[in-house]
Amino acid sequence: MKGHFEILSLVGTFADSGAHLHISVADSTGKTWGGHLLDDSLIYTTAEIVIGELNDLQFDRVHDSTYGYKELSIRPQTKKKN
Repeated sequence: MKGHFEILSLVGTFADSGAHLHISVADSTGKTWGGHLLDDSLIYTTAEIVIGELNDLQFDRVHDSTYGYKELSIRPQTKKKN
């Protein structure tokens, strides 16, 4: 899509294996679209984004043989040895 849009929501995860983000945007008339945020998307002016870090959890994408997709896996963070 081309044009100027307002970000209504942006949610997802960041992990060592990559990011998986969903975005909702609206045009100047209020028409709304949503879907995956893809690489090479540009921000026209600014975006105020807050990122929360969960140090006790590890987020990964693992292959789900039922559906054939890499699905989100959340597990306790492994303790690093000193």
